[in-house]
Amino acid sequence: MSTPQKNQILTNWQKNICEWGGILGALLALTCLIQHISVAIPNSVTYPMIPGYLLAITSFILLTLQKPVAIVFLIISAVYAAIIEFLWMSNYAFSLVVLLLFIFHIIVLVALFTEQIPQRLKAMRQAEKEEAANWEGKI
Repeated sequence: MSTPQKNQILTNWQKNICEWGGILGALLALTCLIQHISVAIPNSVTYPMIPGYLLAITSFILLTLQKPVAIVFLIISAVYAAIIEFLWMSNYAFSLVVLLLFIFHIIVLVALFTEQIPQRLKAMRQAEKEEAANWEGKI
C-alpha cells in the first residue's frame, strides 16, 4: 500500500485552519509588537516581552507554511504569551491586544489538536521526504 500524496493528507478545512490561523495570529502578534514598541515604557520588565512577540510571529508564519515544527513553536509561544499577560497584569497595566493574542494561541492550539493536524503535518513531512528520496537518483 502506497503512502498518500502530499496534497491529500490535509483536508481543505485543516488547510484553512493552518493558513488563516497563521495569518491572523501573525498579524495579531505584529500588532502587539508595534503597540509595545510605540507605547510601552522601556525598562527591565518590558524588554523581555519583545522576543515573545517575535516568537509568536515566527510560530504563526510556520503554521501558515504548514511546517510540523510550528506546533512546538506555538506551544512555547503560548506559554510566553501567558507570561507576558501576567507581567502586564502584575504591573497594573492592561492591553486588550495582548490578551487577545494569548486567547488566540489557546484557540488555535485547541483547534489544531482537535482536528489532529500535528499528526497530519508529520505525515505530510514524511511524504515529502519519501518523494524527495524517490526523485533523488532520477534527476
